[in-house]
Amino acid sequence: MKNYLFAKFYQSLTAEELMTLCRTMGLDGPTAMIREGYWTPEDKLEATLPAFVKLAEAHGLTVAYADTPFAMGRLPEMDKELSLLAECGIRLFRVQYLPKSALPARELAGALARLAETAAKAAEKHGLRAVIQLHGFMYPHNATAVWPAICSLDPRYIGVKLDPGNNLCQEGYEDWGYQVALLGEYIAAVGEKDAALTRGSAAPTGGKGWRRQFVPATEGIADYDALFTLFKAAGVNVPGIVMPFYDENNTDARNAKLREEVAYLKRCQQAAGLA
Repeated sequence: MKNYLFAKFYQSLTAEELMTLCRTMGLDGPTAMIREGYWTPEDKLEATLPAFVKLAEAHGLTVAYADTPFAMGRLPEMDKELSLLAECGIRLFRVQYLPKSALPARELAGALARLAETAAKAAEKHGLRAVIQLHGFMYPHNATAVWPAICSLDPRYIGVKLDPGNNLCQEGYEDWGYQVALLGEYIAAVGEKDAALTRGSAAPTGGKGWRRQFVPATEGIADYDALFTLFKAAGVNVPGIVMPFYDENNTDARNAKLREEVAYLKRCQQAAGLA
């Protein structure tokens, strides 16, 4: 099982420094973050993405997964961008989220089904796999919500990124065994993120003081031993996207925890037979 870094909070690093970080942390590479202010912005993709991938390879790393702002409805018009992903050896690309606020609640399921079909067709044209991430406050937020939209589509071209951390910190938690059994061959990646529930003083405006927050996988609620064991039993061997969403303003503390987190995830993978 490969593990790639979602480097949202490493924006200040140069591409060279990012590759060094991935290598020293024992990761297989970074994801291609196609967004403004990062190493491969959408408006400069032709110039930056091939160089980014080549730099990773020079460090003994790979870039196999892209986090993109590509809306599913736009994909039929994005031959240039999708061709570039394929040329650079990137087969998996996470599409843009569908906000729940975009449509009335009862229209979201139908809209997602139409968009997923569009995404699968565009991905197939380029030999890619479009990835829908389960994400709190977006649609779909859990396995049950995404299943009707993808179940009739070819899993070679459409897939789902599980996200235990978002499930636990935001919304969408469902039993891991249920999620894996339901989505099966449609699982394309897993967000290696975690969360914890803590309690402090009640707020003056009300509430009971409970707080959900992202924490390293070594400290959170998600049972990665159980999840990876379920993966092994179901024949699921997909990339893990390590997502350090903690210590945003303290790089040294974040790096220390990230090192421990990667080692922990690899131990869980090895124990489950996924290493």
